[in-house]
Amino acid sequence: MNKKAVLFAALFSAILHVRPAPAQTPTPLQRAAEAFKSAEVQEGALNEKTQAERTRADYLKVINAYQRTYLITPRSGYADNALMAVARLYEEINDKAAAMRSLNFLLHEYPGTPFKDAAEKDVMRLSGSPEQRTATIENIRYWQMPDSVRIVVDVTGEVSFKQGEAKAPHRAFIDVSPARLNSVLKGKQWPIKSSLLDQIRVGQYDASTVRVVFDIGAGNKVTTMSLHDPDRLIIDVLGTGNPAPAAPPITSAPSEPPARPASTGSATAPAIAAASVTPAATATAKPADVAKVSEPKVITAAKATNDGTRSLVRSLGLKLSRVVIDAGHGGHDTGSIGPTGYTEKDLVLDVATRLKQLVETELGAEVVMTRTEDTFVPLETRTAIANEQQADLFISIHANSSRVHSVRGVETYFLNFTSSREALETASRENAASERSIHELQDLVKKIMLRDKVDESRELAQHIQHSMAIRKGSGTDRGVKQAPFIVLIGADMPSILAEVSFISNPQEERQVKTPAYRQAIADALFDGVRSYAESLSGTKTAKTQDKEIETK
Repeated sequence: MNKKAVLFAALFSAILHVRPAPAQTPTPLQRAAEAFKSAEVQEGALNEKTQAERTRADYLKVINAYQRTYLITPRSGYADNALMAVARLYEEINDKAAAMRSLNFLLHEYPGTPFKDAAEKDVMRLSGSPEQRTATIENIRYWQMPDSVRIVVDVTGEVSFKQGEAKAPHRAFIDVSPARLNSVLKGKQWPIKSSLLDQIRVGQYDASTVRVVFDIGAGNKVTTMSLHDPDRLIIDVLGTGNPAPAAPPITSAPSEPPARPASTGSATAPAIAAASVTPAATATAKPADVAKVSEPKVITAAKATNDGTRSLVRSLGLKLSRVVIDAGHGGHDTGSIGPTGYTEKDLVLDVATRLKQLVETELGAEVVMTRTEDTFVPLETRTAIANEQQADLFISIHANSSRVHSVRGVETYFLNFTSSREALETASRENAASERSIHELQDLVKKIMLRDKVDESRELAQHIQHSMAIRKGSGTDRGVKQAPFIVLIGADMPSILAEVSFISNPQEERQVKTPAYRQAIADALFDGVRSYAESLSGTKTAKTQDKEIETK
């Protein structure tokens, strides 16, 4: 026997005798995630059958698979997704009672779920109740001036309000109805700590009334007025003897550059918003008046994620200061092409540019674009740019496509493995420009599995998907999904990919060609970014940092 054979035998024997490392017991959250993925696979197999081939037993098998997700642990981030899937499947087999039980359980156990609005609408629809035209309180902003504090309450839809006062301690309140509070505002407080106003609080007073409370000093007064296009309430807190500020004029925003409306989906912006955030952009505001307006500031502790947990990002009080916005495709890579030739690369670059202005002017965060013109940027380079710039968020904007031209809707992805055939098909289309080779597969798998930002990416995706889905005319809410997108692999920060429309749909292609529609898409994306930022401990900007330095 030659020496090589002996050496080979020795090595082979040594390998056989090496004891494998004991497998780590998966945590309940990991087991719940696996259960949800398994249920998705089973539902995919069910959907491959024709309607005539599907039996009730087939549906119940998939329902039981989804139910395991929240039975393993109710703290899983997949629990609310699973309950929505269970309700949908029960409805498909005409078991409305079981579907309503699942939805009511979801609303009771997960009041902060991003599916709250959809679940409430489904309950009303299944119960046969007429859908109430209830507005939503989407956001509350404020500006401090030398002799007053102005508060803007952004609403979606027409509302009425009633103003009242209470004592011990002295406070004023505004009851807004019929209205519902956006789930991200639940329990929110805005500490002002000025001589005029101590803090602002907001809550759902009853089923159709939202109450905004102002803790004001004795002798101070509150005035309220409503404005439209977009709908909002303007509240001024004034000291004794101070006249009420004049009502802000309502002006139409120019189509270029894009301006930020206070209400989702509107192409009109109030002059007060422009004056308070970007003074130079409003011709009607006097420089002297604008100089008095201080930058909005919201200081709140980080909230738990929608699944009730606190990631390291939230535990450490990390904030948002720099965002990288990625306009998909570009150059020779056109992306999807609409029926009349409108390209995905042109659509998403325009939306990305509009989103950039919104983030810069309203959040005060720095924005870096992966491309600002029609140029090709490799997928891997886009994430590298975000890492090099030490970004806090990475947002990749794309438009979807389908062989069935009637399909429309919005969906948001975060990086993870999936067995969903539809998600893999979307990833395959968006990954077509990748320059990765097969030998790099193992490295890519490690980067996906070892990323510690998956939870925050999923949270960001939920905020953005919710905002896109509630936009008027957005189409079907296709939900938050996970897929192995090359453009997201390796990102050191929370990252998502948003499919903002189906450019393959002839009607939607006509709509996205209009500046107003593209602005509405950018507004929806921004609303998602803003609500995510507000769920953290605050927004760190260059302006606020300068102020902190000056006061030290």
